[in-house]
Amino acid sequence: MAGILKVDQIQNTAGVNIMDLQNDNLRIWNGSGYSEMTTPGALIGIKTYTSQNGNWADRSTSGGSGTWTKPSGCNHVLVYVTGGGGGCRCNDNNYRGAGGGGGATAIKYIDVSGVNSVNYTYGGGGGYARNGGRGGSGGTSSFGNYCSASGGQGGYTDNPYEGGRGGDASGGDINLPGGPGEMSHGSNREGCSGSTFWHKAGSNHHNSSDGAESTHGQWGSGGAYGYYSQNGHAHNNGNGGAGCVIVWEYT
Repeated sequence: MAGILKVDQIQNTAGVNIMDLQNDNLRIWNGSGYSEMTTPGALIGIKTYTSQNGNWADRSTSGGSGTWTKPSGCNHVLVYVTGGGGGCRCNDNNYRGAGGGGGATAIKYIDVSGVNSVNYTYGGGGGYARNGGRGGSGGTSSFGNYCSASGGQGGYTDNPYEGGRGGDASGGDINLPGGPGEMSHGSNREGCSGSTFWHKAGSNHHNSSDGAESTHGQWGSGGAYGYYSQNGHAHNNGNGGAGCVIVWEYT
């Protein structure tokens, strides 16, 4: 039999109220204070800014920028801002590899009744490194001065042997760090990338060519890796995915 759980606050393990109700208004803790979440009006449109196209084999790493122009009747927006993913580090002569970190995501509800436009940037994905160096870092994404999300770090298989760190978010009502990439020393597994709010790239073994594109990051996730000396298809993959800025427009 289904029941109903009624609460007026949610605490983290440190005893901080990360979400509560005050005078029927939902408040979310942002690390230094509370932000009230008011009820939005009717949804009138969604704008998506990214170079990703929704195809699982998409290899786009390009960042970009532009200006969001407020449509008629719009007074509030809910924005999702995700940084670019870091590239992997792969090696031809062994299974050792390190996935790139995922870009962070900032989520913010904004009153835009007093503005006409906002500049945005979505960060590019970092390139993979082959047989030396660290994979490239992903670029930072932002929506004006309201919120931003940095990209993930590239993976590195030399000392200190680490997957790329995830990016950090700031300014959002909710700030989500990017996931870290995985690091592998052995032949029994290949590692995945750092995830984002939207996506996580998978690993690829040396005897699989059709699935090589699955190691490419998308929507801000880091690049993953495999044993590439036996898989020429994989050399053009393992890059971090481009970030994105998504704007939900409300009356």
